[in-house]
Amino acid sequence: MSTQDLQELLPGRRVRQNHALEHATITILSRAIPDLRVSARSTTRGFTVFGDVDLGQLRRASDEALLRLQAGEAELAIHPNCGTNLVVGASFVALGALLGMSASRIRTRVASLALLPFVGYSAARPLGQLVQKYITTLPDLRGVRVSEIYRRKLLGFTVVEVRTLQE
Repeated sequence: MSTQDLQELLPGRRVRQNHALEHATITILSRAIPDLRVSARSTTRGFTVFGDVDLGQLRRASDEALLRLQAGEAELAIHPNCGTNLVVGASFVALGALLGMSASRIRTRVASLALLPFVGYSAARPLGQLVQKYITTLPDLRGVRVSEIYRRKLLGFTVVEVRTLQE
């Protein structure tokens, strides 16, 4: 079974594609705006940017991101500050804590609990990036296009919706 076959079996193809486009867009936008402070969340319909960004700059960044991903720059789909990294690190800490607490010796339990936060923190980024690459993003954006970008208020905060279509 090839990697592409495996990716086809994983649920949420559109979310994974939009997650890849979200990461690439934020990476490109961050290069244009070095002090950019936003977060984003992907859905089947596109992605939402939490923060007030210029719509023109966001459109240019998303268009460039789409073209570059379609041209094969798959590394743009991986972002160092993705929440996936946090989930992976926290999962390792939790799993290690469970295993450590199952030890029969108190000294082993204490050593495990002292060491686990460091191990989880150290593993979070490299393993999180692997999870992004193979599970949470899909840089194959053939037939995807950005259909609209618009600003709206959500609970008093400014958000920008980036909508995509699969053709």
